Amino acid sequence: MQCPVGDRPAHAAAARAYLALLGTVALAACTPSRDLAQPAERAAAVERPERLSRSGDHAAAAQRWEQIAAGAHGDARVQALAAAAREWLRAASPGDARRVGAALEALPDVDPRSAAGTTRGIVVAEVALAAGQPEQALTALRALGEPPPAGAEAEILLLRGRACLDAGRARDGIAAFAARERVLPPAQLADNRRSLWDALRSAAARGADVSPPAGADPVTAGWLELARIVTRGQRNPFTQRAQLAAWRTRYPLHPASSAVVDAMQDTDASKLKLPGQIALLLPLSGRLTDAGESLRDGFMTAYYQQDVASRPIVRIYDSTTDAAASYLRALADGAAFVVGPLGKENVAAVRAVADGSVPTLVLNMLSDGETTPQVFYQFALAPEDEARQVAEQLLSDGRRMGVALVPGGEWGARVLTAFQGAFTGGGGTLVTTMTYGAGTTDFSAVLVPLLGFEESQHRHQALVAIVGGPLQFTPRRRDDLQFVFFAGQPVQGRLVRPQLKFHYAGDLPFYSTSDIYDPDPQANQDLEGATFVDIPWLIADEPAVAELRATVAQLWPANARRRGRLFAMGFDTWRLVGAFATASGPIREPLAGMTGRLTIDAAGRVRRKLDWATVGPDGEARPLPARSPDP
Repeated sequence: MQCPVGDRPAHAAAARAYLALLGTVALAACTPSRDLAQPAERAAAVERPERLSRSGDHAAAAQRWEQIAAGAHGDARVQALAAAAREWLRAASPGDARRVGAALEALPDVDPRSAAGTTRGIVVAEVALAAGQPEQALTALRALGEPPPAGAEAEILLLRGRACLDAGRARDGIAAFAARERVLPPAQLADNRRSLWDALRSAAARGADVSPPAGADPVTAGWLELARIVTRGQRNPFTQRAQLAAWRTRYPLHPASSAVVDAMQDTDASKLKLPGQIALLLPLSGRLTDAGESLRDGFMTAYYQQDVASRPIVRIYDSTTDAAASYLRALADGAAFVVGPLGKENVAAVRAVADGSVPTLVLNMLSDGETTPQVFYQFALAPEDEARQVAEQLLSDGRRMGVALVPGGEWGARVLTAFQGAFTGGGGTLVTTMTYGAGTTDFSAVLVPLLGFEESQHRHQALVAIVGGPLQFTPRRRDDLQFVFFAGQPVQGRLVRPQLKFHYAGDLPFYSTSDIYDPDPQANQDLEGATFVDIPWLIADEPAVAELRATVAQLWPANARRRGRLFAMGFDTWRLVGAFATASGPIREPLAGMTGRLTIDAAGRVRRKLDWATVGPDGEARPLPARSPDP
């Protein structure tokens, strides 16, 4: 019984799976208790799943391999399960791949140095990498021993290099790729270097430490410095050309010089395919004037760093009174890309008239579940992103039990919902949550129940009643708490921190969103030790950010408030215009912007990962080393 490869997918998918199932049942019935040892039997068994794979029906091929594995034993079962796992990966079904990979890993009595054992280790590593578990992949590869089994060195070293880079161990990853060059034919060296660069660049974009360590050999140091340049170039791509030229002077014979650097220079910021005319819709009058002007200044700062020959026309419209009318006027004027407006109501008004004919990047977020037209993107400095990032980091740090204190009202509720969802969804326990009012100065009424002092007080009252007289009493908070999550402004934060110390909780790690930090150090008194996330523009000490800050300070020496978070958002908005103009779908590799590492999800929403810092005794932010790389 055969399934013609030329069948139309709409009619043939179910038939192919059904015929594969019938073939497998027959095969299993004929060979219930022995390996598929004879060449003719093996050829007959693999013919159908290989044909399914070639036709692109990887899910059906995976199912067929699983059925073959059920009727096989020994090495034949290992090979069939390995083939099934790989087909599930090709079918973009990671859950099924992990299920089959777990069954493969659990097979007993498989010699890791045998051909079947090598295949098992490699496929288990592939599945782990696809699941974002690089350490598990490295464990599977280590089980194969050193040196790698003959004939599989190149494949194992490739996986080892990718896993090390995914785990944030850039130097080890580079070493694995360098070792791989020693077992590859010369014709494949360029591909190996491009694979190394793709993995290294992605690791750097996710926040891996790519600082060249002392004593690094020139090849390793060159790769790491190149990764730093591209990270700086992503933060501010307009500086990359000069940095690449300087790198080439330092490393003229480096293996990346031709395979990688040539390609980087071919795709630098000056050669972006930008829209011919961009409309910028911002509130330039009324209560949001300051916000609109900050965004405009950031946007135009990036615009003027663009190579003059490739700058498009930018027209600016005041969207204060009627954003929908401003939007339609911009389209009538010939806009090929629209940025703005800013306020939520104005964004909703534009969404109502946008028909998907022109890419539009609005500067706020619509409510979850609202439908949008094609090429309609949303970018905001949403505190929810920050709250989720704090929750994820607490879980990564092993802090799984704590309390949350947020302001009352809609903003606090949004932050708490985002934090609680990410924290409890990841296995954490939020013991207590409390809210406080806008004018609160004495936080005792919320800190006592938040920290669990009431139980201690109740025990004291019961003992007093028993002994019939006063007792010396020191209240005790819960001793299982591992952190306090606080959301609010510096003025509230600097009241809460001392009162936590008064309530015997000054030793509890104190985590917050960016709102707790003010660029003016005087506003951060009593916040020493608070750990928070914030945008690189305000806290990063890397050269690309520092250089741009210095340039902007020269342009606006007397108006620091216009150079804050919204200025950085405007700068990144220009970057996103270029990214959206060339993208054909979600942008998953982070773009290192001034407001964080930016990705775009399938709904067109820009998502951010921020940097980490702690407040020093002088009220200044102290950048922290890169945390665990993003998944």
